[in-house]
Amino acid sequence: MKLYELAYCCRLYGHLTGYDRHLSQLYQRVGSGLDPLIPAHRTALFQWLNGWGCRQFAREHHATTASDSLVQWAASWLDGLPASPEQLTDLSAARLELCAEAYDALRVLPASRRTLNSGRVSVVTYGPTGTAKTLFALRPNVFPPWDDPIRILLGFGKDGASFQRYLTEVASTLRELAAEAGIPVTALPELVERPNSSPPKLVDDYNWVVKTRGCPPPTPEEVRRWANWAQPAQARDREA
Repeated sequence: MKLYELAYCCRLYGHLTGYDRHLSQLYQRVGSGLDPLIPAHRTALFQWLNGWGCRQFAREHHATTASDSLVQWAASWLDGLPASPEQLTDLSAARLELCAEAYDALRVLPASRRTLNSGRVSVVTYGPTGTAKTLFALRPNVFPPWDDPIRILLGFGKDGASFQRYLTEVASTLRELAAEAGIPVTALPELVERPNSSPPKLVDDYNWVVKTRGCPPPTPEEVRRWANWAQPAQARDREA
């Protein structure tokens, strides 16, 4: 990924989706940070997850099944997550492995239950998408969200080992982009005019546009051609 490709896709993401609005509403409701042990924060989280397309969190199970699972998970794993100010690009391989274990633990927990026509009760889990998005909500500087098209098209499975590889790749991409721009990783959101996004979220913006929506960025030749068109006609004539 090149810096101009990131900027292009982030711009498209901001215009093509309503997801920024949902995320802003979540941040407004949880204040300085999401605390899964606060009932109102869990309600805000599950409503945001619904707004971001996670249908496994049925509304009638927000305060019961989904909440019970998250509280159970938090008791074992929350304190082991990186602190809110920490950045994905600063984490060691060992700490990324712990993050992946936390992901795996939440991924298999119930999000809701459905009664089938046969009368049998089916358990719907947090799953890979719901878990990644929940972790992003908890630690946006560390965890990028993903969805099934992104995960599958990038060649990742559902398990924690795949999620760890994804975290490693996102961290590497962010370092490369920051090096290309000659700035710290933390300055990338401002540079590409996504100041309310975290660095890992920028990569998700790119992946959503390219993988989920199938809109690849332009080639360098196309960018040069467009830049030429943007010049006044007299300047184009001189160059010709």
